[in-house]
Amino acid sequence: MDSQLATQDLKEVKKALDSTGVRWFLSYGALLGIVRQKDFIPYDDDIDITIVDPLTLRQRKEIGWILQDLGFETQDGMMFNIMGRFEHTDFGLLGDKKVCTYSGDKDTGIIVAQKRVNWSIFFFKEEDEENYVCIPKIGSLPVLSTPKKFYEKGEIIKFKGEKFLAPSPVKEYLKEVYGENWKKPIKDYHAPQYAQQHGEEETVKKYFS
Repeated sequence: MDSQLATQDLKEVKKALDSTGVRWFLSYGALLGIVRQKDFIPYDDDIDITIVDPLTLRQRKEIGWILQDLGFETQDGMMFNIMGRFEHTDFGLLGDKKVCTYSGDKDTGIIVAQKRVNWSIFFFKEEDEENYVCIPKIGSLPVLSTPKKFYEKGEIIKFKGEKFLAPSPVKEYLKEVYGENWKKPIKDYHAPQYAQQHGEEETVKKYFS
């Protein structure tokens, strides 16, 4: 991922999301790079944002519309497991252009977008007393879960002359996601998805039964 292009996107998205008043967190690979090497990871494939606070369906849709107005399109080829079959993420149409839109319901979903670089905006809901879960499309398996404790307050980090909110404590969060060796770069290693954390058979049984 090109650092200069990613920074341009990030500043646009920050301004747009801050204008909504929604609390959002830099997370996963984007945060890992910023904390570990003070820049984006060259081989990372997107910028990740986490939203955990309850929003109305309209608020979720409006975030997608704001990004549309900034020229963000949908990511080609993004698919999710819907009851054993795979479907593309939802997208909007602006003329003949596929633009990004919120995919999900009033509780949880995702926006996958691209402009200069790729983006994933995860909207989590409560799964139980300790965890949030993100289900990216109605009827799909969850993609990620994350402990609630990291989002109670948040931690401010500085990057490229701007301040961003991160899960707190940020180093404990990165250890939770990437393991004890999170400080060591490992190419193509991604945050484990829900089925990897909880077992594919158990996940299918829980969500598709």
